[in-house]
Amino acid sequence: MEFYEFEFLSNHYHLLVHDRFGKISDFLKEFNSTLARELNAIRGTGGAVFAREPGIQTVLGDEKVLEHAVYTLANAVAAGIVSKTRHWKGFNSLRMEYGKEYVVKKPPFGIWSKKHRHKSRRGSRRSGRAQFAGRSKMPETAVLMLDRPRLMPELSDAELRAKIRADLAVREAEVRLQRAGKPVLGMKAAEKIHWSTVPGKEEEMFTRRPTFSTQTAEQRRLMKRLRRQFIREYREALARYNAGRRNTVFPAGTVRMRLRHNVLTEPVPLDLLLAA
Repeated sequence: MEFYEFEFLSNHYHLLVHDRFGKISDFLKEFNSTLARELNAIRGTGGAVFAREPGIQTVLGDEKVLEHAVYTLANAVAAGIVSKTRHWKGFNSLRMEYGKEYVVKKPPFGIWSKKHRHKSRRGSRRSGRAQFAGRSKMPETAVLMLDRPRLMPELSDAELRAKIRADLAVREAEVRLQRAGKPVLGMKAAEKIHWSTVPGKEEEMFTRRPTFSTQTAEQRRLMKRLRRQFIREYREALARYNAGRRNTVFPAGTVRMRLRHNVLTEPVPLDLLLAA
């Protein structure tokens, strides 16, 4: 997995990645599970934290990749929390450089805390889980590296990074203009808001959820055709499986049936892997 850009907000995050081997769903399953357990341990809660179906889009075209890189970094600005991305205290890739290794230490709190909260709980002692408090197989440190997006080969790494930051500054200025003088919330005020607070403005429900973002009409038609083909082949495979044919092979890209029922799936087409 190649990581191009990311930003983490209070209740969601954005990743711009290149998935060479069709493992993005497996990665998100493990990542969201670990992050949810950490948040639950810190908050003293339980249950699901993230939506079961994350919004995943396939991005095609240099300009579109660049657009999504800026969109990712400008998320806290667009949300009206801060006026500039560099003011956001959450974790993002703004200050990272391509190819440079950053050593990240395991946090000393939550599920990795030496003074785990559930160690003293009566229910944890009764079930025997208290004895495992503070134990972890996670390494003490991990190496995080930002990869260069596969676009604009005429630019050096430093020039491409500078262009993304320059485009981000333009986007920040556009948002300020759109706000017409209305102040942002600010980090101090944002940090005082309880994590369970629900926005006053209701989110529009049952809207379209785009699965791809393309630069040209030709790419858009191709993605539409591939999506229709996948849905047709998946429905046909599911019908055979439900009829009792447990050796049915599902099309490449099938996730839930593979994870829940361990069904057979076609491999990711070789031409896509070579193109990656």
